[in-house]
Amino acid sequence: MSRQQEWRACSVWVCGLVLSGWVGAVNAHHVIVETDYVLKNKDKPGVILIDARAASDYKKGLIPGAVVISEKAGRFALRDVDERILPVAKMEKILGDAGITRENELIVYGAKSDTSPTVIFWILEYLGAEKARVYLGGIDDWMKAKQPLTNEARKLPAAKFTAKVQADRLATTDFVKKSLKSKEVQFIDSRTVKEHQGEDIRAVRGGNIPAANQVNIPYEFAWKDPEAEMKLAQKKVQDREGMALKDAAGIKELYKGVDPKKEVVAYCQTGTRSTQTYAVLREMGYQKVRNYDDSWIVWGSQVDLPAGNVSYYDFVKANAALSRLNALEKKVEALTPKK
Repeated sequence: MSRQQEWRACSVWVCGLVLSGWVGAVNAHHVIVETDYVLKNKDKPGVILIDARAASDYKKGLIPGAVVISEKAGRFALRDVDERILPVAKMEKILGDAGITRENELIVYGAKSDTSPTVIFWILEYLGAEKARVYLGGIDDWMKAKQPLTNEARKLPAAKFTAKVQADRLATTDFVKKSLKSKEVQFIDSRTVKEHQGEDIRAVRGGNIPAANQVNIPYEFAWKDPEAEMKLAQKKVQDREGMALKDAAGIKELYKGVDPKKEVVAYCQTGTRSTQTYAVLREMGYQKVRNYDDSWIVWGSQVDLPAGNVSYYDFVKANAALSRLNALEKKVEALTPKK
């Protein structure tokens, strides 16, 4: 049984679990699609396939018929240098110049379980695209299925993308501040456990957003192997297969404490990893999901905002370590034979 069939079977089963709080968690359509769906639909009128990879990757081969919207990776294409979402008018122009309209069915892909496609998927939903989908298996699953590649991106005539902004897809810092004590708004920290606990500091402070209703579920916990990315970097594995999503039962177990009837805000460091959490929840049928675009990079740097497990850099210790490192480098240079 394919994962998509498992999702469908699980959704049907979920309908009967009235007492478990899963009522209403059935999505009308899939937002995460697989290779067979892409094969059947990518060349249909009104369907546009978007490659969300950087030029250095997509120039090595694209899925035939795919368009690109930037030479930048998708996580940067519609965001500024600080990875904040661009003004709506700028995004409308970028998408329109690529020949994309809000009315198109839009299927976004990249590398398997990379965040660039889910960043674009979330932004498309925020802009009101009602038929946005993400091919999470991406180029890896496409090649595994021995499907053809091309070196030419599809060129479409410029179009007019007119946004119909869905404000309830975006959590602003003001919205987060107002929702901290609400039991009706659930927060999912998609960062690592060490980031959540303040042990890995990536802003002025380490820690987490101290919401009354929050849980830490790292986004890669939804993968079959949460350590797959690290193993790939260390060359312990040769492919991204471990980054495939768990089956429907595994995903359901992972998010069992998140009520589909309540609002959900996903956040991470820059609102990037959390877009994959956003996409998975949307596939599960959660309707009230927001991505916190500012995320910890903004919240953690504004010291007037509350934080849980708060921690700060020990600059004295860090400077002492740097001094020792500089002294060691000088010793090594002195011992190196001069040419």
